Amino acid sequence: MTADDERGDGTAEGSGGADPEKETLVDPERVRELADRLLRGLGLEVETSAREEGELIQVDVSGADREYLLDRRGEALNAVQYLLNRIVYRGRKGKKIHVDSAGFRRMREEEIEEIARRTAEKVLASGEECVLSPLNPYERRLVHLALRDDEGIETCSLGDGFLKRVAIRPAKKQGSGRGERGTA
Repeated sequence: MTADDERGDGTAEGSGGADPEKETLVDPERVRELADRLLRGLGLEVETSAREEGELIQVDVSGADREYLLDRRGEALNAVQYLLNRIVYRGRKGKKIHVDSAGFRRMREEEIEEIARRTAEKVLASGEECVLSPLNPYERRLVHLALRDDEGIETCSLGDGFLKRVAIRPAKKQGSGRGERGTA
């Protein structure tokens, strides 16, 4: 492997042994090509496009087989996003690669925020803790952020591993303890 970077992994030339603290420059077109090869290698009939959006490289997937990526709350879409980030950056810093299809992520974000708000209302009305279904780290963050300014509510993640549950419960009278583990 040379510094000319013919790996086709989407990284800029000569970034192979770069300082992990220095941001790696990435061409969105090379990320698109990698996403296309990855998805077509899985036998999916899809088209990809990529563009820079601030601190993100946005990859959009469309085509006949895109629905396969959206099954089970978008788990395959999340996996493709994870793989692209790992392959392109290999532990180095850079713009986050974000993979979406027909606005699926935005709809999912809105759905999670709505579930969090409705559950918080239920907790305030009943005075009892509610625990949400297992969520990935990004989805848990959405819940915590959606409820962080709600008076009388606190949230905390429960469990081990990648998928954890979020407990939504009445806030303690003295100091909220938001985000801490423990029992109420």
